[in-house]
Amino acid sequence: MTSGGRIWAVGGACDPSTKLISVESIGAGETAWRFEPDLPQPTRQGGCCALDGWLYVASIDGFFAFDTATGRWDEEVPQPGEIGQAPLVTAYQGEVWMMGGFHYGNTRCYHPKTRVWRAGAKLPTEQSWGAAAVLDGQLYITGGAHRSQIHDAVIYDDRTWRLRQGVKA
Repeated sequence: MTSGGRIWAVGGACDPSTKLISVESIGAGETAWRFEPDLPQPTRQGGCCALDGWLYVASIDGFFAFDTATGRWDEEVPQPGEIGQAPLVTAYQGEVWMMGGFHYGNTRCYHPKTRVWRAGAKLPTEQSWGAAAVLDGQLYITGGAHRSQIHDAVIYDDRTWRLRQGVKA
């Protein structure tokens, strides 16, 4: 993701059993990644977005907020409850939208100024490992996977959905 003229890489995994705590960034014209303050705890299978100079990270290990201006993690950011693996995360209409995660079809929206979570629109499937983005003011989710009870299998998606206008979130 990008914020403050930098590209940011946050957490992740080398293999399914490993979690990373590292945060790195690189700016235009730089030739090497710069180490940033570590995540509050190691994480993997997460989603990230940037909003108003803050990075927001959601994973099975928690919800984290990083102020890119001060280089500090918000140790008291409110938690949304349990988070599924690999949720889709993006900034939309001044909020952080955390959608899905393995076995989760719900959306939770975090308003940074009020520090309050609220329920958002339900996803078409219990989506995870995909991408979320806003284009021309419209929220899209694409790709990823969901579990099919009927087929007793994980289904990998090549579909894209758009949040319909007029849908209450």
